[in-house]
Amino acid sequence: MLEPSYQLLLELKLRRVSGNSFQDFFSDIMEVAYCDDYVRVKPYGQIGDKGCDGYLKSSGSVYACYGAQNGATGSVSKFLRKMTEHFGKAKSNLGEIMKSWRMVHNIVEGLPVDAVQRIEILENENPSLEISDVGQPSIAKIMETFPEHQLEKFLGRKARNEDFRSIQMSEVKDLVDAIVLGTPTTPMTEHITPVSPEKITINKIPDHWAVLLQAGRANEHRIQDYFNQHRVPTQGETLASIFRNRYSELVAEKLPSSTIMYWLYHKIVGPEELEPSRQVAAYTLLAYLFERCDIFENAKESGKQ
Repeated sequence: MLEPSYQLLLELKLRRVSGNSFQDFFSDIMEVAYCDDYVRVKPYGQIGDKGCDGYLKSSGSVYACYGAQNGATGSVSKFLRKMTEHFGKAKSNLGEIMKSWRMVHNIVEGLPVDAVQRIEILENENPSLEISDVGQPSIAKIMETFPEHQLEKFLGRKARNEDFRSIQMSEVKDLVDAIVLGTPTTPMTEHITPVSPEKITINKIPDHWAVLLQAGRANEHRIQDYFNQHRVPTQGETLASIFRNRYSELVAEKLPSSTIMYWLYHKIVGPEELEPSRQVAAYTLLAYLFERCDIFENAKESGKQ
């Protein structure tokens, strides 16, 4: 299994790539995993790609790619139309060599039920073909045997234990200053209070996020010391207010926990790929806010579920 640090970096990568960049990302991975057995396909002129973005010769698998913006489902009708059109083209043009058909996507929130139903319909209508989707879990499965240098090539360098042990407070300061200066907020009068660490379980936080939150906790006291000594006494409360407001917006959109975690992290760092030292600062800030701000449900509230 792909380790949690790389699971998280994969999720972040899938949320950054879309359209052709996602198709290229997937083809790059498949070429490393299968070498010459995998054929990358590009459209040419009026011929197009005939509904095929990649082909695995040994299994006769035809791959069609759909790279959504921010790894989110977006327009379900657009996704279903893309799926139906690609399958129709592939069946019409590649029927002799197509033994299976795979819809490859970067939707990390999970497929909408309409897409699951459409895949089931296509399977029932084409019993001689194996039809399925390829999403984040399948891509992680392909990459789990990759050596470290390949994982770093595709996903970037991960933060290691030694990075967490030597957290750079200058990185924390830069992140906090950028958030506070870039976000209008009303100063808070109440103080940040600790809540139950059981929040991870109660809120069904995905394992790869949970592991990074646990790692970030080791330096929470450094964050608290930073705010205690800050020249602006309310800086910690101001940051908490910003994240409570952002969390309320995300909850109003009825997003799953994994997506809320991503957008809270995105609020800290933006869309950029980060060096390990800044990853550590971001994970630690996120852990601090997760534990000490009124975001997500805590143990005392869990009876409502």
